[in-house]
Amino acid sequence: MKPFPRIRNATPLYTLLQGLYWAVYCVLVSFSSVYLLDRGFSNTQIGVLVGVSSVLSALMQPLAASVAERSRRLALRQWSALLALVMAAGAVLLLVLPGKGGQAACYMLLLVVLQILTPFTYSLGMECVNRNVPLNYGVARSAGSIAYAGASSLCGMLAKSRGAGALPLAVAVMTAALIPTCLAFRFRGSEASEGESAPETEAPAGDGAPFLKKYFRLLPLLAGIVLLFISHNILMAFPYQIVRRLGGDSPEMGIMLMVVSLVELPIMLTFSVLLRKASARFWVMLSGVSFFLHAGVMWLAPNFPVLYAAQVFEATGYALYTVAVVYFVNDLMEAGDRVKGQAWFAMTNTIGILLGTSIGGVLLDHAGAGGLLCFATVTAGGGMVLLFALLRGKETPSPDRI
Repeated sequence: MKPFPRIRNATPLYTLLQGLYWAVYCVLVSFSSVYLLDRGFSNTQIGVLVGVSSVLSALMQPLAASVAERSRRLALRQWSALLALVMAAGAVLLLVLPGKGGQAACYMLLLVVLQILTPFTYSLGMECVNRNVPLNYGVARSAGSIAYAGASSLCGMLAKSRGAGALPLAVAVMTAALIPTCLAFRFRGSEASEGESAPETEAPAGDGAPFLKKYFRLLPLLAGIVLLFISHNILMAFPYQIVRRLGGDSPEMGIMLMVVSLVELPIMLTFSVLLRKASARFWVMLSGVSFFLHAGVMWLAPNFPVLYAAQVFEATGYALYTVAVVYFVNDLMEAGDRVKGQAWFAMTNTIGILLGTSIGGVLLDHAGAGGLLCFATVTAGGGMVLLFALLRGKETPSPDRI
């Protein structure tokens, strides 16, 4: 079989990778209730399944990244393709496995591997940057948002016309397409088997110092980001209850979510310009302010025009953070720690989903949507303060510069 040619411009290929990944993410996460309810699971059982998957993902993301970084037999692109292969096989199994036990185990496997794959996709993009292969990360990541929206619409129609059982087939097709896409990331000197040495800037994967000891201020920074993601996931998990607080219903919720999707794109598309104006560290820190304002304005909104206007902070909050943090981690970590670093930062969203949805459900039952939004504002405020305290005025690269 003829090997993939070495890439000269990574933007088209990485755009395809991001589009496929986020389309798969949409089907597995956003349509989880649609599929699992159709298979006879209760809402409580679905919540437990997603919660356990989140815990396992949070534990395994750094471990899987550490194994991949220390591996001398498989390159990053091959590890990514292997994870995609596992997902494709798991999706096929969903089509044939009988019984709720097998379905639950297989769906949990898919959710866990999906989260593990997240930092690998980020690291493939940063490997392009580190090897001076042209890449517009913001453009590629915006394709992920567009693909997410498109997959949501198409799979909604697919589930209605063909039944929820057709959703695993969509996952199988898209993850199968991910395999050659990941393998196509071939760089000069990327693998020893190709007879070429890696660039001199690449350090060994680990120097014997424990990761968290080397980056000794990483944990409080991650705690701050978890607080931001608790707030964000509360807003994204309970939009219906939020609009109902102002007397709205599904149409108002649809408008709000449409605004959220639209405002994300300009920031992602123009991030390369922003990166020339200030460092990724600055943009990560600034995003914390917008996480706080997003929740706060939604909490205080007296009507729907203000609620819709509050979604502008999604652009300078979550959307800005999503693209900036990948560069921030790449700058922060030594070469042998970058995949592991991406995994630790990806884990914050996983924990945020778990805590945001579980705490949010309890708050809704006992304090209503107003109490829910108040809590989201307070947690985002705590995360913002931690980011400012830890990142302000420190630009010099070194392992202790967090």
